[in-house]
Amino acid sequence: MTAKETQMRGARACAGVVLYRPDKGLLARQAEGLRGLRLFAFANGPVNAEALAALAPTDLHLIESEENVGLGRGLNVVMETAASEGFTHVMLLDQDSEPPRDLLDRLTSRCTALEELGEKIAVVAPRLVPPQEGFYKPIRYEWRRGRNGRDLAALDFAPTSGSLVSLAAFEAVGPFRDDFFIAGIDVEWGFRAWDRGWGSYLATDLVMPHRWGEAVSEEELGKPQILRHAPIRNYYYARNVIATARLPHVPLRWRLRSCLALAAQIGLLALKGPPGSLWPVRAGLADGVKGRLGAAPASIE
Repeated sequence: MTAKETQMRGARACAGVVLYRPDKGLLARQAEGLRGLRLFAFANGPVNAEALAALAPTDLHLIESEENVGLGRGLNVVMETAASEGFTHVMLLDQDSEPPRDLLDRLTSRCTALEELGEKIAVVAPRLVPPQEGFYKPIRYEWRRGRNGRDLAALDFAPTSGSLVSLAAFEAVGPFRDDFFIAGIDVEWGFRAWDRGWGSYLATDLVMPHRWGEAVSEEELGKPQILRHAPIRNYYYARNVIATARLPHVPLRWRLRSCLALAAQIGLLALKGPPGSLWPVRAGLADGVKGRLGAAPASIE
């Protein structure tokens, strides 16, 4: 199905991205994949003019914030603005995503076909693969029982990057958790969507390069991410795992597995981390238990 045919069937799709200190070279590569397409970009704090100029090939709608209000709030603004302009689906991207030129059309076609069969589709996402450079780790998907046919598999949740999100689902499920600020937002929303009857699916035949985590040297390939992340990233990770595990719509199997994994990673950090590296994690655990969310305390930044 072509983009024109998709729009004739009632779907209007666009792309959205949240920018925070982006790399202009990577933005330029993203813009090539979105050439001529409507792109809603939320500048989460100041973004230099050269980086914004890299988005010139797109039909850009820029929304600016003077300060960093978090990824969750940025995603919500993108979704709300797209809805106000009459779009029905938004392909959300990380700022370093490199979507192929036909990805938006193909995801929209796949989603529209499922919707016409009566399926309540929250997300249809491409299969994310590491880029050739940088020794990035592959994504580990959380598979789910359900519709699993050729080229389509059910997921507990889909990573934000490349996910085509239905605005009908967004309205029914509710906004992303902006109080999570950055980590685990897609996880919580995916479980909430399933709880309200809206599914997330992976189009296994559609591929997009994705930089998961941080690039490492060949010598550091086996080094766990918790030993490579900045202290503030470990704070958000620990806090939001606990905050998510406390929610009633999150399955017990995920709570147990994620909390055990977190405990193992904290053990690694205690044994091999630099001095003081446990302090942000302890603070994150305490805040997660207390339900104290939002931006990290200034002492951790």
